[in-house]
Amino acid sequence: MTSTEIKAGWFDPTVSGCAIENETSKKIHCVSIKFNESNDPGSLKRAERECLRILNYYGKKYSQYGYWIGGSGCLSSGGPFK
Repeated sequence: MTSTEIKAGWFDPTVSGCAIENETSKKIHCVSIKFNESNDPGSLKRAERECLRILNYYGKKYSQYGYWIGGSGCLSSGGPFK
């Protein structure tokens, strides 16, 4: 995909993140959720909430030693939106 195609909006960005086990640093579960702010205003916030909800679910269910959500949480592949 070229930068021209990306700027033309021919793809939907995603919000993604991973739940990681504290002791072992192994990934428990990763998720990627599409959103499109131009066609569906508010979809970024909904995608962020859904991403955190899913990762918290898997972290609580499958971690033996506690968990954290990797990086800076659920991040947008499309950059910051205001």
